[in-house]
Amino acid sequence: MRFLLFLVLATALALGQARTLRESSESRESPEASPSWSHRHSSVWPCDVADHPQSYVLMPKVEKRLDRIDNEQLRKRIVEYVTDQLRQCKSHDQMDEHCVKRSIGYAMSFINHQKEQAKRL
Repeated sequence: MRFLLFLVLATALALGQARTLRESSESRESPEASPSWSHRHSSVWPCDVADHPQSYVLMPKVEKRLDRIDNEQLRKRIVEYVTDQLRQCKSHDQMDEHCVKRSIGYAMSFINHQKEQAKRL
């Protein structure tokens, strides 16, 4: 009987601790809690899209693809397209993360199409 009581108490404490840890990690991830120095200061991306942490879902993926492209004109065209996609995801100086995530597929498709076009020329 004591063992069962101890087991129930330990389980309740563990669940309470897990909930506390999850809440604290969620509060650290919220955009309001992000420090002002989170700006990416990138030479690739303009400030109006790099200032939004939500855009970081897409930008590193594109940067990895850009690393494999030697043609500077093609790189510029891709960055302009992705920047335009990110700007379309902005509303009232807020970036819609779901819109950015949807843009990943469009951006990767655009990159593949541009690379294919460059091969043909």
